[in-house]
Amino acid sequence: MNKYAFIVLALVALGCGNRVAAQEPNSPAGSIEVHFKTRDGWTIVGDRYAHKGSLKGTVVLLHQRGGKASNWQSLCHALQQAGFTALAIDQRGAGRSIKGPGPIGAGAPWATGPDIAASIHYLHRTRVILIGASYGANNALIYAGRHARQLAGVILLSPGANYNGLDAIAAAPLCRVPVLMYTSKDDPIANTGPSRINRLLPGKAHWVDSVVGTRHGTALLPDLDAPIVKDCISLMVGRMPVSGS
Repeated sequence: MNKYAFIVLALVALGCGNRVAAQEPNSPAGSIEVHFKTRDGWTIVGDRYAHKGSLKGTVVLLHQRGGKASNWQSLCHALQQAGFTALAIDQRGAGRSIKGPGPIGAGAPWATGPDIAASIHYLHRTRVILIGASYGANNALIYAGRHARQLAGVILLSPGANYNGLDAIAAAPLCRVPVLMYTSKDDPIANTGPSRINRLLPGKAHWVDSVVGTRHGTALLPDLDAPIVKDCISLMVGRMPVSGS
């Protein structure tokens, strides 16, 4: 092999190496696509927005029905810039998480507790903050009622009293971590769910903040990005955020 052929091959190899190291094509800017298994056989795909400096905390984000991990992109970037590592997942049967022992798409399972457990295990962190929208919010609240020691708090966008068997009314009295809820005053989907949940939560570390309009779930973003980042900072230092802050 002459020296020119060797140089060409070396340049090709370098180019291939750069492509391998480059961002996954299916992931939003600033994130990498990750894959991990649940205990009941689903492969969960998510976008991990890693903060490379001193870490303030870790957040797992759960989309609404018919949604996907990238719906959280603006909030994940804001959290990343503020010192958090954020993991937004496609819950079982949705988005890219279509390998598992159950239906996908419109018929995907509603209960996603094992996906949350697998996300926390993948991150190897304690005192995680869960943020969920709509049915993701109900799943987060139900999980919090069973696994308080793993969490620093939960932030819920448009939780409902009961989304297809995800009974937040039954879960609320069991929750022993701070619960912060955001909803629209005239949301026809969540309806009175957030206020009913708030009345049943124990202690004083909980509130509902209502905004004008009918927006539901992640449609409340990016207007709430900055308040939610502040909420997460407060939760990680053990201080209860003030509603409307």
